[in-house]
Amino acid sequence: MNNLLKTYNFSNFKVIKGRGCYLHTSDNKKLLDFSAGVAVNSLGYNHPVLRKSLQDQIKTGITHLSGSQMHEFKTKLSKLLSENSNKGDVFFSNSGAESIEAALKIARNYGSKKGKDEIIAMTSSFHGRTIGALSVGSNKKYKSDIGPVPGKVKFCKFNDVSHLKKLVNKKTVAIIIEFVQGDGGINICSKNFAKAIKEICINKKILLIGDEIQGGIGRTGKIFAYKHYGVNPDIITSAKGLGSGIPIGATIVKKYISKIISTGFHGSTFGGGMLQTRVSYNVLKSINTKSFLNKVQINGKLLSSLLKKLHNNHKDKIVDTRCLGLMAGIEFQSNEIASNTFGKMTKKGLVATLIQGNIIRITPPLIITQQELKKGIEIISKSI
Repeated sequence: MNNLLKTYNFSNFKVIKGRGCYLHTSDNKKLLDFSAGVAVNSLGYNHPVLRKSLQDQIKTGITHLSGSQMHEFKTKLSKLLSENSNKGDVFFSNSGAESIEAALKIARNYGSKKGKDEIIAMTSSFHGRTIGALSVGSNKKYKSDIGPVPGKVKFCKFNDVSHLKKLVNKKTVAIIIEFVQGDGGINICSKNFAKAIKEICINKKILLIGDEIQGGIGRTGKIFAYKHYGVNPDIITSAKGLGSGIPIGATIVKKYISKIISTGFHGSTFGGGMLQTRVSYNVLKSINTKSFLNKVQINGKLLSSLLKKLHNNHKDKIVDTRCLGLMAGIEFQSNEIASNTFGKMTKKGLVATLIQGNIIRITPPLIITQQELKKGIEIISKSI
């Protein structure tokens, strides 16, 4: 019995500590983590970079400063994010949903001066659970029984170029996309679709919003997923793995847009705090190296091959497997098969996430070893 709002199907185990890619429970079980807090704990648990960052911050005696007060890591992190993305200006918040809210607000503000107010989002998309973020998410279940959500949003069939062209008009201010859809089922954007979006946005002067909340910060083997596609979003949203467990969101806005933003237009009480930005700066510095990202790419290829073999061995139960870097999904023939498999996995010592009823999502810590990947897939196979 607890007093938690029943917004989740809570686990039947209690976590007490973590180390590397493993969680330890109160009943002395050791669980290999293929979820990483839903793509959050990018450096796993008890990582020396995280420990040192937290210890160094405690020594300052500061846990919070006003958003208007400057400090070392607010400027350092914003510079690092800008240099490694679209060279824009950065707004810090506390979460992915908040980074999306800022992006939508900035895009609509930009469009209001040009008579544009429509946004094109994608089917199978997810951008957060706040009212504004829900407006560009396609899952009707998340929007049921809450009254109206903001309008002027059209949904394009993911990876359908002809449908996209039909939806674009003079009122379109922005297109928002996850290049690898997380909650929607690990659906991977095609090169052809990304190319079409790029051409449309350039020719029609439409803003491109790249949602990098789940797919960014090295998750796909590049620092941002959009870098696989040769596009350059006007607005980029980031969170999750950016803090590796410390809540932070960032919205990166190209300077031709940010220059029209005035003082007081937007804000966040806890956004850009000293603790969050110190940790995130050191996390980003650790991940954004050639050797680290190369290792993610190599392990991603291994994971992809292991999943293909899993599919071949269980064709009667698995429809498809999809993978880019260390972001993968196993689509099962039915919700029942997926649910049964998922339940057995936990009992056998593996944690992952179940999405869309019939898809098991795999987003392990980026530090995972090849031996641990093989072990996890073996557990899934035995659970099937």
